[in-house]
Amino acid sequence: MRILYVIDKMTNLAGIERILSCKMNYLSENMNHQVVLATYAQQGLPLAFPLNEKIIYRSFNTPMPQREGYSFSSWFRAHLNARKAFKCKFKSILIDVRPDIVIFTGYAYPILDIIIHTCRKLNIKTIMESHIKSDTVSMSRYVYNRTLHRIFSFWDARIIKSLRVCNCIVTLTHEDMAFWSQYGNRIEVIPNMITIIPQSVVDYKAKRIIAAGRYVYQKGYDLLLEAWHLIDNRFVDWHLYVYGNENKEPYQQIVDKYGMNKNVHLLPATEKIVEQFSKSSIYVMSSRFEGFPLVLGEAMSCGLPCVSFDCPHGPRDIISNEEDGLLVENGNVEQLARSLERLMADSSLRQAMGKRASINIMRYSPPKIMEKWDWLFRNI
Repeated sequence: MRILYVIDKMTNLAGIERILSCKMNYLSENMNHQVVLATYAQQGLPLAFPLNEKIIYRSFNTPMPQREGYSFSSWFRAHLNARKAFKCKFKSILIDVRPDIVIFTGYAYPILDIIIHTCRKLNIKTIMESHIKSDTVSMSRYVYNRTLHRIFSFWDARIIKSLRVCNCIVTLTHEDMAFWSQYGNRIEVIPNMITIIPQSVVDYKAKRIIAAGRYVYQKGYDLLLEAWHLIDNRFVDWHLYVYGNENKEPYQQIVDKYGMNKNVHLLPATEKIVEQFSKSSIYVMSSRFEGFPLVLGEAMSCGLPCVSFDCPHGPRDIISNEEDGLLVENGNVEQLARSLERLMADSSLRQAMGKRASINIMRYSPPKIMEKWDWLFRNI
């Protein structure tokens, strides 16, 4: 079966790029599917993760213009022109590649309708993967003028309507499934798989906590640092290591404000995150929302007990509360601090939860998850 993946770009060392690369590699290496990747905003940059040599890669340059830096009228014209250019080049790719199935993500929302309707005219089946918090997907949420908001709400309705003829929407969690069920005719839940080769925790007595993810509002590092401030004076020999890309300055200001520079380390993203997992004894996730927090499962696969906000979506699907980790009321800084404190004070509890985490998380192993995808391809 020939499968075409369509995404804007594969330039970031981030979760969605990594999971898509691993899925494409697994399909081509282990299941004998012919895989094609098409990017439309790569702009000549290298792929963030290596692809199997069997995978065909096509790149065409029709990025959707960002709202920032444009007047509304100029942005609107640029947006319409970009949609027109995308449709033309995408159709050419389809005619050339002739895939059986086209897979795209919710990040393609501004051109989602083009992808679905163009494929339908050519009798090609479509699958949309939802990787982000579902209710953040819209055009109208970016428009703060009331009249324009109404206009873009109609645009949203047109885009969402196209999902009725999409062959399948795949969500990562049952919680996310509930949102998309009102728009799609067929919804399947297939979680992300664990994409790393785990390394076991070296020492559960290590006084080291780790977090990983971009320095953005979604990840809630401001909340994490506020929680750390509540326990910093009682655990002076413990260290918090955060790894991520983008602008860390707002979070460094919180560290400076509370004088926590000795014990809090805000570092760049690393390709060797597994090594950092193995040196730690607790993983903490303070996200306000997620699509499916892949890094949480990867930390657990290395034997780390995890403390996480019970945010939408994913943590409650991954962590069994009080068994292999601790779930905290979303946004509750004091409860996050108490839960961290509980694990920091008890190395035996850390080890017991960590060992169970490494066993329980194997339900997300590549063979088990990719069997679900293979079944879907053959039964769509």
